[in-house]
Amino acid sequence: MLKSKQTSRPGQRIEDTIMAILEEDPCNEESLFQKIKQGQTHTLEDSQIYSALLKVLTSLDISENESEAIWKNIIDNKNKLTHCLGREVGIRVAALDYFTNINPKIKNPKIIEMKLFAETEKLILVDELTRLYNRRHFETALVREFKQSTRYNQNLSLLIIDIDDFKKINDTYGHTTGDEILSKVAKKITSCLRTEDTACRIGGEEFAVIFPQTNEEQALIASEKLLEACRTIQLSGKSVTLSGGIVSYPEKVKTCGEMYDLADRALYTAKYSGKNQIVAYSNEKRSSLRFDANLELLFILPDKTLKTISKNISVTGIAFDTEDDITLNESFDVKLRESDSQNEINAKIKVIRKEEVGIQKFHMGAEFLELSSEDQTKLSELYTLHRYKSKIPTGV
Repeated sequence: MLKSKQTSRPGQRIEDTIMAILEEDPCNEESLFQKIKQGQTHTLEDSQIYSALLKVLTSLDISENESEAIWKNIIDNKNKLTHCLGREVGIRVAALDYFTNINPKIKNPKIIEMKLFAETEKLILVDELTRLYNRRHFETALVREFKQSTRYNQNLSLLIIDIDDFKKINDTYGHTTGDEILSKVAKKITSCLRTEDTACRIGGEEFAVIFPQTNEEQALIASEKLLEACRTIQLSGKSVTLSGGIVSYPEKVKTCGEMYDLADRALYTAKYSGKNQIVAYSNEKRSSLRFDANLELLFILPDKTLKTISKNISVTGIAFDTEDDITLNESFDVKLRESDSQNEINAKIKVIRKEEVGIQKFHMGAEFLELSSEDQTKLSELYTLHRYKSKIPTGV
């Protein structure tokens, strides 16, 4: 196996692998294909490798369907040029001649040092602060890996993670400290990954990790180790914590377009049901973590206040019994009060489920319409108080 001088990094693109081989042996491009096949960590079809080769050598996006045939045409052109000129012609010169004179795809070529071009190209794909890939590369990589997974009937998992209370870190310690935390978290993420995994910074304090050939159970184990590594980062004597959401193909998702949305939904549940945890997306009918909680529930009406007790609560809604015949789909301003802590949450809810369970007794279900960030935090704290009382297993 060819050992490149360039250390491979998690999620390294096939184009970066090609560049590393070229750096080591720049005068032997014809053997590139075999070297990649022999030493690749990428599980790619021949057509994908040829397409990547042409991309590196010419910066042209050649479809996989025609890439192998074009590569062979370029080799034939190289041999003809070598015979005509009576001296060896490199494959790059042959490729330039092919794409300008035989199969015109380049109208106005420019000579540029390949390493300089590759470094410039990376600036478009790599986040400057964390040195992880950015959202642009994430979107391309996810499509590529999903395509591979469906083609070879392999598992694929996506983790979306978010630093807990990052706004508070910035507000308390300043953006310089916030940037240091982002950089440290990125290094911890990278240290936990395999070469084939891809880590990206996709938002302010939001990261994504693509786990090829990994089912949900394996991804949960890997993600928990990742969170544990990040907890070693200390700020004023306290651990930095993260929350994450996972979705897996083909267990829970059928299309690439769903993967980010469903992982993000699982992340939302993790954030507002206690933080500092990983939640796997579930396609069960009930879409939120619920826990039993007898909270005082006050309906604020223009002329009066109705009082009742909640039965259970989730990050998206609440269930309660009442003797008042509340109209379905009606919305109310409410207060939720926890007797032990006296935490009070203000919200707007809409009644979406109504069942008569006795004479002048109704079982109601309502969803939260409005909940401020402060009240979302209070709801998260309530969940932490009650999470071990709940009999419903963790899921989304």
